[in-house]
Amino acid sequence: MNSNKNSDLHMHSTASDGGYTPSELMRKCKEVKLEIVSLTDHDSVAGIEEAIHEGNKLGIQVIPGIEFSTKYKGRSVHILGYQFDWKNQELQTLLMSQKQLRRERLDTIIERLKLIGLKVEAESVLKHVDGGSIGRPHVAKALIEAGYVTDMADAFERFLAEGQPGYVEKSKEMTVQEAIDWIHQTGGIAIVAHPNYYDVDEDLIDWVKDWGLDGIEVYHRDHDEDVKKRYELICQSIEEKVGRKLYRTGGSDFHHEEYGRVPEPLGVTRLANELAETLLDC
Repeated sequence: MNSNKNSDLHMHSTASDGGYTPSELMRKCKEVKLEIVSLTDHDSVAGIEEAIHEGNKLGIQVIPGIEFSTKYKGRSVHILGYQFDWKNQELQTLLMSQKQLRRERLDTIIERLKLIGLKVEAESVLKHVDGGSIGRPHVAKALIEAGYVTDMADAFERFLAEGQPGYVEKSKEMTVQEAIDWIHQTGGIAIVAHPNYYDVDEDLIDWVKDWGLDGIEVYHRDHDEDVKKRYELICQSIEEKVGRKLYRTGGSDFHHEEYGRVPEPLGVTRLANELAETLLDC
């Protein structure tokens, strides 16, 4: 096994709310010497073919990925899928319906923003969407351009985060179990993304036993050393109780250089190749 830390299994392109096209993103991966990566756009597989094509040219192994948005006990939870059949027609139909729900939500967000005096039109948001799924970061970009906020963090803190006037839940959101089922039905591996966000540590063993969750994103950019150790121990405990091995994944959750609680360029958060290779072997 390769012990180098030149992998990143969590990143986003303009096919959802990232700042670079899939090809541009792969070229950035090459610049920072990443070797195994996964494009995990939100509720979208629109960028996978382009990423794989560019990755092949650059000598980068690209693992098909996705990040499903779900709800669990009223909380938003993201489930990552890897190595699934992203061309599956039923999955494509599901994602088209998700895309439509996001478009309808955009209209509601715009109306709510107008009620508090922020005039943003759909066209100013949609110009930032490259044929993929519409997300709140696209609205944030429009708010920045209109001069209402200074940056992404400002947009979310004042207007778009949960509890703020421009926050709108999707009219229908997938459950954690449904996301895991879709990933498994299309031959993939289901991983809970950045679990430290959700306060579900006690539930993870049930997700593994009852729904077949395959692993945990232990090494996310927002997980400090103590958090990583905690999830390593949780993985070990679950493995002992259920009698099967769990995948440990990780990545930068890169969207662009200014994204995140602490902005970070691509290539800073890296995953050991040996962990990424376990997905290649499945």
